[in-house]
Amino acid sequence: MKNANYNLVKMLLAKLDDAWRVEQHYSKDAAEHGCEECRQLLDKILAADKEHIELLRQELARHIKSDQFS
Repeated sequence: MKNANYNLVKMLLAKLDDAWRVEQHYSKDAAEHGCEECRQLLDKILAADKEHIELLRQELARHIKSDQFS
């Protein structure tokens, strides 16, 4: 696999993992702790991660469709 493709896949995996952790654990922990500011911050981070996930997914799809993914 070319380094550029590997990097995209690696970044996508990291973003997916981060988003999952925020959704499943971090936001709940902030809410249980009673810190509304932390929960709001985590919501913003999650939204940015989801945007980055979509950008990475689109770029990987473009590489695959144009036969650049190897």
